Amino acid sequence: MCVSRCSTEVTGKGQASGRNRASTSSSIGLPPRRGQCHMPRPVWHFPQPLLSVTAPENRNTLICRYFQNGHKNCLICRDFNSNSNQREQTMKRKPLAPLVLFSTFCTLGVAAEEAEEMAPLVVEGSRIADVSGTQVKSADLAEALFKNMANVSLVRRSGIANDIILRGQKKDNINILVDGAKIYGACPNRMDPPTSHILTNNVEAVEVTEGPYDVENFGTLSGAVKITTREPEAGMHGNFSINVGSWNYWKAAATLSGGSDRIKALVSLSHEESDQYEDGDGNDFVEQMKANNVSPMTRYKAEYEDLKAYEKETFMGKVIFDITENQQLKLSYTANRSDDVLYPSSKMDALYDDSDIWTADYIIRDLGRWSSALELSFYNSKVEHPMSTYYRNSSGPNSANEKISYLESRIQGFRVKNTMEIDAASEVRYGIDTSRRNWDGTYEGFGTNAGITGVKSIDDVDTDNLGVFVEYERDFDNFNLRLGGRYDDTSI
Repeated sequence: MCVSRCSTEVTGKGQASGRNRASTSSSIGLPPRRGQCHMPRPVWHFPQPLLSVTAPENRNTLICRYFQNGHKNCLICRDFNSNSNQREQTMKRKPLAPLVLFSTFCTLGVAAEEAEEMAPLVVEGSRIADVSGTQVKSADLAEALFKNMANVSLVRRSGIANDIILRGQKKDNINILVDGAKIYGACPNRMDPPTSHILTNNVEAVEVTEGPYDVENFGTLSGAVKITTREPEAGMHGNFSINVGSWNYWKAAATLSGGSDRIKALVSLSHEESDQYEDGDGNDFVEQMKANNVSPMTRYKAEYEDLKAYEKETFMGKVIFDITENQQLKLSYTANRSDDVLYPSSKMDALYDDSDIWTADYIIRDLGRWSSALELSFYNSKVEHPMSTYYRNSSGPNSANEKISYLESRIQGFRVKNTMEIDAASEVRYGIDTSRRNWDGTYEGFGTNAGITGVKSIDDVDTDNLGVFVEYERDFDNFNLRLGGRYDDTSI
């Protein structure tokens, strides 16, 4: 199957494009799990704030709003206290500066700690805002996007791992990229959507493109969500946060980065968990199932009625080597380990949900007249997602009749992109990319369900793609023009 497309976009500066808008939202040694059998350039422009950081009313707080105005970026911060005194500071784009932020948030109405003063915000390249500094209760990036974008809706199946709908479009029609790497969930029912595999405190920026106007990446039909993770800085920097909330929710996250001007590294760890959430009448999962006359066989066993809704641990490591003044190598690894994720609206729960994302980027700048930047990128992502009836009455006494669906998704990709500056106001970007996606699922049964062992829930399928793209961009006094095209050759 061959697919080609092109896009034209004209966007007035200081105005929101009807087609393209940008928005932002905000362990090493991970233990094995029980039951485991196997293991740029921003899109413009918003006149309203792209990022707001606030704390409860009547408390000392720092309110920060990030704006983009033409080619200038600024962060306006106002420090309000109980006497309504106010101090305003505007920070424009500037060279890399340290950002050390310690914050404690409480979503139970308990008095929050006074917000720490933020160092000057770094805005460079495709970064739009410091998402990790936002007051987001959950590690779930989908929830953060939902809270910060009017045209993003949320599909909630559990207390975590929520999915998004962008302008009425959903599933794989929305392209999700983490540092340029594609990632797909393994569950056909979207219980592990791509946005669930990245933690908000690791996110530096999120760029949302509406419509099929991202020609640089394969599969962008209804929109693209490009996630940029945090990068290490020279020197020594740290960040620690604790969030607590309703239903015994808590999340602890820590980030440490440092190094020299030549070599820099970053390590980030987090743990998050929550009890079952309750409805407005105070009913937990079990009580809601009874109230809605859910089949007794689908309900949770008595010994598992008080299980936590989920537990989640993450790790991210990133190293940047500045080989020479114009050559840079970036290596990163992200791991997500979620255990015992309950899905009360389904007949099965996730024993675990594991993902691993590897990326490598090599950048050479100023090669000459025909290349201001040459980028070579490789990525590999893998998701394991076994769904089971272990905690349900349908599995029988001692779960002797348990049924498991082992699901796995993998994708590897490589891209070469060249950027050529025509003049100070325009440039051309072109390149080639290729990827292979594998999706596989197999049942395993015990007791009365032993007969399904080995039956395929999803056929072992490869999707291969080869694509080429070109895009021209020019800045005028009052608007920005982008022209692009892409051709893909796909086989399944």
